This record gives sequence, structure tokens and C-alpha cells, in this order.
Amino acid sequence: MKSVRQSVMVLFAAVVAMGILVGCNTTGAKAKRIELDSQDKVVTLEHKGTGLGQDKLPQWLVEYMDRGVPGVEGLTDYKGRYCIVADERGPELQQLLTWVNNFNAQQQIGAQISTRVASVFKANENKVADSADSQRKYSNAINTLVSATYSGARKESDWWIKQRITEKGKDDEIRHTAYVLYSIDRKILDDQIVNAIAKIKDGTPDLDAAFDSITAQILESGLQW
Repeated sequence: MKSVRQSVMVLFAAVVAMGILVGCNTTGAKAKRIELDSQDKVVTLEHKGTGLGQDKLPQWLVEYMDRGVPGVEGLTDYKGRYCIVADERGPELQQLLTWVNNFNAQQQIGAQISTRVASVFKANENKVADSADSQRKYSNAINTLVSATYSGARKESDWWIKQRITEKGKDDEIRHTAYVLYSIDRKILDDQIVNAIAKIKDGTPDLDAAFDSITAQILESGLQW
């Protein structure tokens, strides 16, 4: 059976912080921490809060860097909401600020829906007949959900960071990174997706059964990671 995942656009990048703690010494006393030495250096020169005297990143950005979007959605401020975080890098801050202020959340919402809905579709594809026509319609359903326009998203916050990147054998690079956070009420988005699925149904028994199962799962549990 052809996997539905072949039709899914996957977006998202994760920033991972790594620390290694290893073994005990020969006497079995204390564990020793191994320092990770790197010839490349990253120094933060400035950020959005510098001019305001702030010396800490906003909590949503800390969570995003540590655990991705699930970490952001776990914060009390975003309870009951889906979160969308996008980031962009470039040498010029003004260009990134323009991007932040003109950012269109629709593409990111579609990408997030494709990632989350894919697992729901995958769990129900055994209900679809093993025929080229049914499989095509089932895969097209995801594309329809991804390309649809969803309302209710609102901008929550944005942030930027200016860093100097030093790599051995290269000239120092000044790099800016901008982040923008949007959110949308879970019920509002769930209802829009359910309505979109209802429009896809065409009376084909196996497909409609799969779509009904997906609808029930979304209404009960929402879009899960």
C-alpha cells in the first residue's frame, strides 16, 4: 500500500543543545564531565532586548530552542492553542525585520497541518481500498488540507539575535536570526479541518469511513505530534 507520507510536505527545523556526561573514574567515585571543545565560536553580540536592558530570551523562544513547538505549546500562555514558529537567517537585520513584519502564517500553518494530520491519515489508511483510484484520492485529501486557507491565526511575538560566527580558516561572519511566533485556537483550527474533510467526501464507502474515523480522532484529541 502506497504510503500517504509521500504526499506530505514536511517543515520544521530543530535547534538542539547537547551535553555529555560520562562514566566514573577507576575508584567508582564521581562521574566526570567531558568538555566539548570546538574551534568554531558563536558569540551573541546583540538581540531584540538589548536596547531595553533585557538579558534573557523570552520563554517561548527558550522552549522552542530546547524542545521545538511542543515546548512552546506546553507553556501556560498558549494553553488550548496550536503554535507556529518560523525562523529566518540573513546578514542584514533590516531585511529580517521586514520579513517578520510581513510574514504570512498560512504557509507555516499548512506545513504544520501536513505534519500533524499525516500521522492521523497513516493510522487510518488500512480502511482505504488497495486501488490506485482510492489511494490517489486519499493522498489528494492531504494536499487539499495543506493548501486550504485557515483563519484565526494571530501573531504572538517575535525576536531577533545578532551573532558573530568564527570558523577556523574563514573570515568572521555576522549573522542575524529572526523568529516569529503565531498561534491559533485549537478548536477553531480543528473545526476548520473537519469541515474541509467533510467537503472531500464523495460517497465512496471505504474513503468516507476513513475520513469519518479521522474526523472523530481530531474532534476527540486534536492534532497531535
